[in-house]
Amino acid sequence: ARLADDAGIPVLCYGLRTDFRGDLFPGSAVLLGIADSLIEMKGVCHCGRKATMNLRVNAEGSAVKAGQQTEVGGNERYVALCRRHFSEALGRPT
Repeated sequence: ARLADDAGIPVLCYGLRTDFRGDLFPGSAVLLGIADSLIEMKGVCHCGRKATMNLRVNAEGSAVKAGQQTEVGGNERYVALCRRHFSEALGRPT
């Protein structure tokens, strides 16, 4: 951030805020703390509400509740959900 400020270099970052458990990635926490502005790319849950969470699913489509913070995969491993449906899928109270 200091180098970008001193040199007048604009920096754009793109990535996920939270992991499949709803925990911030360490890098995301730092970037959110120093960002001058935040523009969110809107995902949509199957219910039509804004998707803010990323649910990891197994080959059968069931929610994965534990494991490594990062795992390579695409649409077959992750589902974008609103917080309510994310919590329901993990069996958490809403």
